[in-house]
Amino acid sequence: MGWLLKTGAFLFAIVLFGAGAWELTLLIFAWLFLPPLLRLRRPKQASQDAGRPRGKFPVRNVLGGLLFLLAFAGLLSHGTFSPLVFGSLGALVLLWGKVTVAVLGSEMKPVEESILLRSSPIPLSWAAVAEVKLLTHDVGRAMAGVTGTVLVSASGTPSIYVVVERRATGERSAEETVLAALRETALSLSPLGAYLLPLDSKQAMALLRPSLEASEVGDGDWFTALASGTYDVLSIRQEGGFASSLGMHGRVDQGREGRGGVPPSSHDFAHPPFLMEVYKAVGNRLSWPQPDQCTAFLSSLLATSGEPIGTRVVEAGPASQSQMVVVKSQGSPPVELSRAQLRAVVRIYDKATR
Repeated sequence: MGWLLKTGAFLFAIVLFGAGAWELTLLIFAWLFLPPLLRLRRPKQASQDAGRPRGKFPVRNVLGGLLFLLAFAGLLSHGTFSPLVFGSLGALVLLWGKVTVAVLGSEMKPVEESILLRSSPIPLSWAAVAEVKLLTHDVGRAMAGVTGTVLVSASGTPSIYVVVERRATGERSAEETVLAALRETALSLSPLGAYLLPLDSKQAMALLRPSLEASEVGDGDWFTALASGTYDVLSIRQEGGFASSLGMHGRVDQGREGRGGVPPSSHDFAHPPFLMEVYKAVGNRLSWPQPDQCTAFLSSLLATSGEPIGTRVVEAGPASQSQMVVVKSQGSPPVELSRAQLRAVVRIYDKATR
């Protein structure tokens, strides 16, 4: 949402307040100011590294509680609209960032010329998928530091993907928060010999669209199931070096496409296993991908971080499609990427944006 639209919405809210429609004014103000306010409570990585963890003031809970108190006061004073307005805002504050994609929209849709997917029909949930390009053979050690959802495609050529999901009211703010999360993950992976290549939104949609059927996973036999079971997609929810939940999925109805959602990791572990064990079990079933041209390109892009863009990325020939570009970095072979992918990787591996 651009500044021109924000200014127009703010002025329109003032006019509505002057006309006595204060409920609508409050809703517009909430739409404009609540997302930035809630983002203020996210801890910065630098402050986490500077010293010991400190307690965070519960901004979300306090603000939500105040709005519910106002709703209760409006109910006691026999208000007509104020209880509904304040109660809805209180619920929005408390649930922001916790509501599932299924509630915000029935499926994900690709955003044109972007790496983003958005929920439909309500575009409040956003996602991006990045493929992990491996230079190391110790996959478990590299992936153990990743937090969030990781997908392992076990059919065809095995691949590993990191999924980032965020809530935002507009495409620009969604892109900023998603790229920040991808940058943080990429910087944790690169010292261990792994790199992130964000997928174009249409590529991500193709990955998430196939119809899947979940398989049962037990706490006791998860290692055997991962090492020798039959599955096409593995969904792992990673937290603090452990797998908090897991989902095994098989493709069904090859001729019918799914609704385009992230496969859930539906089995919650009572005693989460160590991620290195999980990846060791998966490695017993399949062969991890080998380094390719994109791996060399990303490695060179990271090594030249901070140098002028004209020396880091150069055009290397004609592309096969209009939305694609063929580029190379210093000492790397040429690679073909979409323009959205190129913009994303440059921002992720650019020292100036850290």
